[in-house]
Amino acid sequence: MSTPYGYGGRPQDRVGPPPGVLPPPVAQYPQQYGQPPYGQPYYGPGPGQFNGFQPPRRRGSAIRLVLIGFFSVAFLGIALSVVGVLLTGGNSSAAGGGGPQISSGPSVVPTAKSNAPKGSAEEYLLNAPIYKVGGLGELDCKAEDLGDGSLAAQKVYYEKLFKCLNDAWRPAFAKMGKHEPDPGLVVFDQPVDSPCGHFAPLSGRVLAFYCFGNHVMYTDVQQMNKAFGPKEDLAYLMTIAHEYGHHVQSVSDLFYARQAYLADHPDEKLESSRRNELQASCFAGVFSRAIEKSYPFTARLKEFEFQASNSFGETPKTPENERTHGLATSQGYWIVNGLNVGETKACNTYAASQSQIR
Repeated sequence: MSTPYGYGGRPQDRVGPPPGVLPPPVAQYPQQYGQPPYGQPYYGPGPGQFNGFQPPRRRGSAIRLVLIGFFSVAFLGIALSVVGVLLTGGNSSAAGGGGPQISSGPSVVPTAKSNAPKGSAEEYLLNAPIYKVGGLGELDCKAEDLGDGSLAAQKVYYEKLFKCLNDAWRPAFAKMGKHEPDPGLVVFDQPVDSPCGHFAPLSGRVLAFYCFGNHVMYTDVQQMNKAFGPKEDLAYLMTIAHEYGHHVQSVSDLFYARQAYLADHPDEKLESSRRNELQASCFAGVFSRAIEKSYPFTARLKEFEFQASNSFGETPKTPENERTHGLATSQGYWIVNGLNVGETKACNTYAASQSQIR
């Protein structure tokens, strides 16, 4: 029987969501957006509202393409999203940074070119304060051994890494005047309930998800073991850091700005999903830079690059009108870009051209 846990407090120390989160609280939109675009609270997915994505299965290849998922409670529905975008040039400029880098990978800072209406959600997405907080410093975060990949071993690994994630991002939030509580974490090997729905282990190929309704991350022990086993620890690092990237979007109001923008531009939902997901991956890369030396994986940068580009996302055979998450190689691009630049300014995916988010 699983014993899910929450770091930094007991409210999440249960299978179900913390009290008071069903329905999720009404979002506090930044004042310039006006009223929230959704008037009714979200009580759970109805028939057909679960828009799950299942990455392509392996076809005679040792490369595994697996889903890093998150479910965004938008008060009217629930959506599963992942990572990845192929960058082929575009609106960016070189960025420096000390410390070890992946020399074959990107090191660019996307630059906004459009003149969005002042005070609009689009302007916020392009010029959010999170892009100006810089790097996360250098943390002492030696990784725990995943052992046999069991529930107990994964809990130990995630608990250590989750503390590092909170310690790394908390000061960044403070620079923006944000002092929200740390998110929750649930590690499960039995069915769990959340404001985003009911989930069982090995559901599709979803590894983990972040629920905006209660600000809790959920990770499937069995799915992670099936996808990676206990030896590919860098994939575990990227998975949980990606999900935390969605929490960064929540605290920084990028999540709410995106919802407001989509209310006026519903035809851009697919493109926006990719920008959202690859941004979370870039934030994961920024965090990875902060723990690179202490984890340590400085001597494993090639492995890091390979894992980032071959573990999650979609294949080129996926029809473009179904690419909600982006190509696996593209996801790797953004993770490595975050690592190389080492600052949040690397992650302004809303300033990237359409050719960069396929």
